[in-house]
Amino acid sequence: MVDVAPSLCRVKVHLTLAVTGIVIGISSFLVFGLKFQNWHAGSWGLVSGVFATLTLYVHIQYMREIWKTWTYRLKYFIIIGCSCMLVAIVGFVAYVTLGAVFHQDLHPNGHNYYLASIWCFMAWKWAFLLFWFSRRYRALYGDEYRLPAYEHI
Repeated sequence: MVDVAPSLCRVKVHLTLAVTGIVIGISSFLVFGLKFQNWHAGSWGLVSGVFATLTLYVHIQYMREIWKTWTYRLKYFIIIGCSCMLVAIVGFVAYVTLGAVFHQDLHPNGHNYYLASIWCFMAWKWAFLLFWFSRRYRALYGDEYRLPAYEHI
C-alpha cells in the first residue's frame, strides 16, 4: 500500500477540527469542573483538549515539513497515543460500570459517572487521532525520504 500525501485542504480541515477540540476540551473543564463541580468529567475534558493540542501540533509540523527531517520523533507521538487510548478505554469502562452500579441518571451536577465516560471517550478519540496521524505521517515520510544504504567499496 502506497501512502498518498493528504491535500492542503484536507490538512486545513484537520487543523480546524483540532482547534475546535481544544476549545471544547477547555470549555468542558471550565463548565463541568468549575460550575457543576463534576471534576471527573471536567478533568477528562481537559485531557481531551491536551490530546487535541498534540494532534494540532502534529498537523502544523506536517505543514511546515518538519517531519521530513525529524521523522523518528513521530514514534513518541505514536506511543503516547497508543498508551493513552488504552488508559481512556479503561476509564470509559470503569465510569460506565460505576454509573450502572450506583444507578445514576444523566445530570451534570456532582459526580456523574456517565458524563465522565463521555469525556473518556472523547479523550480516546483524540488519542486515537494522535496515533493515527502520527503513524500516517511517519509512513509517508519514511517511504519518501529513506537514505540510501551505505555500500562498501
